Amino acid sequence: MKMKKLFCSVFMASCFIPVTIPAHAQEVNTAKNGVSEDGLWVYSDYGDGTISVTCQDNTITEAVIPSEIDGHVINMVEVDCFKDNPNLKKVTLPDTITVLEDYAFYLCSGLEEINIPDSVEKFGFQTFYGCAKLKEISVPAGLTEIEGYTFDGCTSLEAIHVDKNNQNYKDDDGILFTKDGTDLITYPSAKTGNYYSVPETCTKLEGYAFMANPYLERIELNNVQEMGEDIFYCCTALKEMTIPEGITMLTGSIFGNCTSLEHVTLPESLETIGSGCFYSCVSLKEISIPEKVSTINDNAFFNCPSLTKITVSANVKTIGEHAFGFYYGTDDEMKLLPDFELDTENGTPAFEYAAKNNVKCTGGITQGIVFVYIISGVVFLVILAVIGLIIMQKRIQKRHELP
Repeated sequence: MKMKKLFCSVFMASCFIPVTIPAHAQEVNTAKNGVSEDGLWVYSDYGDGTISVTCQDNTITEAVIPSEIDGHVINMVEVDCFKDNPNLKKVTLPDTITVLEDYAFYLCSGLEEINIPDSVEKFGFQTFYGCAKLKEISVPAGLTEIEGYTFDGCTSLEAIHVDKNNQNYKDDDGILFTKDGTDLITYPSAKTGNYYSVPETCTKLEGYAFMANPYLERIELNNVQEMGEDIFYCCTALKEMTIPEGITMLTGSIFGNCTSLEHVTLPESLETIGSGCFYSCVSLKEISIPEKVSTINDNAFFNCPSLTKITVSANVKTIGEHAFGFYYGTDDEMKLLPDFELDTENGTPAFEYAAKNNVKCTGGITQGIVFVYIISGVVFLVILAVIGLIIMQKRIQKRHELP
């Protein structure tokens, strides 16, 4: 598959996350099942106290989940309960529900309103993925677990409100954090404002934390020391970024499709640049690769047409496929960037990469070598000058010698 297709969608990166089938989903064949009198709901009794519910109508617009069916108290919204229902607008949950399982509201693109009672303890994997009309969501006091990528694709989400009595999470102006404030989990995709400063207490950004926010132009990371994958993916207004010292790895397509990004300062501590890290950063004009970087992965600088030159030191030992110098043309074919040049020393992995891929290369004429050449040239000129002076002195002496 062409790499362009891997990154061109705002949410495509989420599709590459390994899917873990929940234990209850694996047990569905052994569960005792039943159907509500109106035929709308199927319940599954797993025999361990868990009784889940699944909706049978994929055209329903307002859903009121029953608290019990045939005397069975419903406490879990099943995997894929409302999956791919674009008509669903409103959901009312009973206060018997404790778990919203994986993909429960996956791609419910019309969902606008859902009440989440205090009884809910867990949001599963990608529970609200693709709920594109959901503007706000409330995290109840009893919630103890939010699995990965829960709010990905919620492109209208402006705020996440956390009950003040929750012991595990909190929100800061609608931004979701762990209770101690050390871990920023989700910055809502539709939250307005062109500048954000990460609180001093925060040391970690979860994967996809700022993904697809179209307003942020500048973000101060302050004390962040750990960064997940694809954090700023498709932040199309982002113009500049400074990665703090201490960060050793940029994982995945952290700046992928940041089409306004012009300048990034990388820390001297950096060792690895991830796959697709700067994919389609079409406005990026220059970047300095720190000396400690040893690995630059596949497609790291793919489709960066404004970036005409990169200096890569001999310390870089591994360079992935199409890391530099390639783009997709108007005919959707991969091509070499005509104006791009690698500045590297002869015999390095970067030099070999350039030779293998027909990428323009300085062929070893780096800044360091140019400096050596200049010094050597100066020394040579000095030697010539000294020799010239000696010759002139000898000629003068000969003229004054007595016959």
